[in-house]
Amino acid sequence: MSNPIVFSSGARIGKIAAEADEEFLFECFVDSPALTELKLKGSPKMLLLGSTGAGKTAVIRKIERDSDSASLIQLDEMALGYLGNSDVINFLVSLDVNLDLFFQALWKHVILIEFIRLKFNVDDEGKSKFVFGQIFDAFSRDKRKARGLEYLRKWEDKFWISMDENIREITENLESTVNAEMGGEVEKFKLRAGYIRSLSAEKKSQLQRVARKFASPDLLSDLSKVIDTLADHSTRVEPSFVLIDQLDENWIDPSIKYPLIRALIESLKSLRRVSDLKTVVALRSDLLEKVVLETRSSGFQSEKYEDYIVRVKWDSKQLKKLVNKRINFLFRRQYSQDNVTFEDVFNEKVTNTGSPFSAMLERTLYRPRDVINFVNMCLEASEGRGSVIRKSFAIAERNYSANRLTAMAEEWQNVIMNADSVIGMLKGRRETFEISEFCTSDLLESLFSHYPDYGNSKPDELWEVVSEAISRTVDPFEIACVLFSRLHLMGAVGVKYDPSLPYQFFFETQKPLPTLQLDHSTKVRVHPMLHSALGIVK
Repeated sequence: MSNPIVFSSGARIGKIAAEADEEFLFECFVDSPALTELKLKGSPKMLLLGSTGAGKTAVIRKIERDSDSASLIQLDEMALGYLGNSDVINFLVSLDVNLDLFFQALWKHVILIEFIRLKFNVDDEGKSKFVFGQIFDAFSRDKRKARGLEYLRKWEDKFWISMDENIREITENLESTVNAEMGGEVEKFKLRAGYIRSLSAEKKSQLQRVARKFASPDLLSDLSKVIDTLADHSTRVEPSFVLIDQLDENWIDPSIKYPLIRALIESLKSLRRVSDLKTVVALRSDLLEKVVLETRSSGFQSEKYEDYIVRVKWDSKQLKKLVNKRINFLFRRQYSQDNVTFEDVFNEKVTNTGSPFSAMLERTLYRPRDVINFVNMCLEASEGRGSVIRKSFAIAERNYSANRLTAMAEEWQNVIMNADSVIGMLKGRRETFEISEFCTSDLLESLFSHYPDYGNSKPDELWEVVSEAISRTVDPFEIACVLFSRLHLMGAVGVKYDPSLPYQFFFETQKPLPTLQLDHSTKVRVHPMLHSALGIVK
């Protein structure tokens, strides 16, 4: 190169969070099959699934940027705090009343109103009434559309008001209806902590019978007619995108959050009937696991939605392309007018085997965030140099491994309580070992020492079997199988079922560990990403 580069302090190929990476995100964007599938009008794919750092937010933002008709719903602007603080909602939740249908109605209303705004460019009250007039004229003679039109008529002057006002009004309608019949009970619940727990089984059952009729609102039936009406009003133009992201953040109390997410997923199927509308929901893999865990008593099964799920996956070529684009963008802008590639920066052998990029990739879960983070740490460890040498790579790997260990525990903490202690069971182990090495009485004792305080949450499968060991004899192999199914789900280990097969990691297969295929001689490999942080012996 005519202008040799020198790494300065703060040299980065971008930030690891897409929402904070405006500068690099679009300049260095790499198309993925997931993006293509989601943008396809006739495709049923609406649920964008992936682990943290896989690039879900980047895909959502790319759709928003490229489409002439797209809206990203901001959860903090939806007045969901009002929903979470509602005494009536909390009263019904405490009574164990299933609010799934009410929450579905809420999501459908919000998404359909947003779709009408997008499709007809509604931005004021006058335009709102004009658009409704068009729809009414088109279907007023069709008696089958009467209920849907009546619903739209009721909201015709409100299409343009903010989303939080819509949600507040629907919630207030429910509150008024419940208070009219059960106001005294709601007041007792509000004034007396633990009121529901103090009720006799008979009294609680009586209140549940009364309350259930409020959880299945006429609103849902009306919205079904609205969907029919809008489906018949569709055109062949490009779809309007209603995008939902950041569901993993703290936008509402967990007691309501998981049923709300379940209801959102349930709503997706019926919304597909409106061919002009494409709803895309980004969801972390661990969050979906938590939703299934917390709502499984209601019969929710994520497998039913496989036809609607598209997973964010990356291969080595795509990740290399991403890194090259970002390195070139950084150094062409700051240092050189020449094209700069990964090999220009990593031009020395950094490990005993393989190329520098394969060595780096081996220590990742094949996610953009992992690779970006690792490269940034290598640049930081190489400040003042013009390339990354073996010593700098080793320093970066130690920092990176510690960072990924913490991030993995934090990512899965809501699904697997004390996830850090569960991963810690691998500390000081060999890189590969057989499951039989864990099948000792010490395993149960070690887990008992980290037994979590669940509070109101439901216990994970691992801690359920540990709890059962108090009242029945549990084979250590049974506990080990559940332990490794959890470690496999987190990405900490790969499992080799058969000598002729490679190690299976969750980030590659996207499938839970089939514990029935495990036996005492099944081999396990700790992911290289964690070797340094866990002191793994090679």
